[in-house]
Amino acid sequence: MHDYHIHCHFCRHASGSLEEYARAALKQGLSEICFTPHVPFPVYRPGFYGGSLRMDLEEFPRYLEELERARRAVPGLRILSGIEADYVEGTEEFLEEFLASNPFDLVLMSVHFVRAWPGNQWVFDLSADGRPLERIYDDYLHAVRAGIETGLFDCVAHFDLIKQPGHPLIDTHRTEIQQIVRLCRERGMSAEVNVSGSRKPIGEPYPAWPIVRLMVEEGLPLVPGSDAHEPSHVAAGLEALQGTQLVRYRGRRIVEHGTDLLAAPGA
Repeated sequence: MHDYHIHCHFCRHASGSLEEYARAALKQGLSEICFTPHVPFPVYRPGFYGGSLRMDLEEFPRYLEELERARRAVPGLRILSGIEADYVEGTEEFLEEFLASNPFDLVLMSVHFVRAWPGNQWVFDLSADGRPLERIYDDYLHAVRAGIETGLFDCVAHFDLIKQPGHPLIDTHRTEIQQIVRLCRERGMSAEVNVSGSRKPIGEPYPAWPIVRLMVEEGLPLVPGSDAHEPSHVAAGLEALQGTQLVRYRGRRIVEHGTDLLAAPGA
C-alpha cells in the first residue's frame, strides 16, 4: 500500500517532521509514501491566510535536506519527493521553471484559487460570491481543465474540492466531468482518490464515489492519498478503497499498476 499525499511542518498549517510521518507510515504497513508540501508561491498571494499555507521559496532547500534525512532514518520505507502545486491562471511561467528545476517523483495539481473570482479567490470562501452554486462549480471546473491543459502536472488532486454538502458536482456537471477525465487520460495524467473528506463534515472522499467509478470506467489511472496534515493521518481512510487499480510513480512517470486498495463502498 502507498500514500501519495502527505504534508509536514514546512506547510505551516500541518504539524510533524518528515521522519515522524515516515515512521507513522511504516507502522501502518505502508511500503511507500510521497511527501507533497504546498509549492512555494511567491508570485501569488504569498501572505494569504497569515502566510500559514506554504513554505517560502528560501525554505525549500531545507525541506529537501530534511527529506534526505528522513530517507536515511527510515530505510525500510520508500520515500518519494513530490509537491502539491496550485494552478492559478497567470502563474504558469513560475511553475514551469520551479517544477523543471527539481527532480520530483510526482506533481499534484490542485485548484485552491479561481482567478476569475472577486476578492480573495479562495475556493472555500463561497459565501462572498453570491451567485448560484452551479455557476461557481462551472468556474472551478473551468480552472481544473485549464490547469490540465498546461501540461505542467502529473495528477489531479482532490478533484471535486469545491463541492458542498447535498450538492454533488456529478448531478449537475456529469458531461463536463467526463470531458475533463478524458482530457486527463489523453494527457497521460492520473487522479487522486483523496480520503481526507471522510475525516471532514462532507463525509466522503474527493472525488465522490460516483466520480471515482466514472474515472475507473474511463480508464483513468488513480493514486491514493490521505492528505495527511499530522502523522496520525497517514494512511487513515485508505482501507475504505477496494478493488481499484492504483499506480505508482518514479520521476514523474507511472511505473506500475496494482491493486493495493480493495472496493469502494457503493461501487
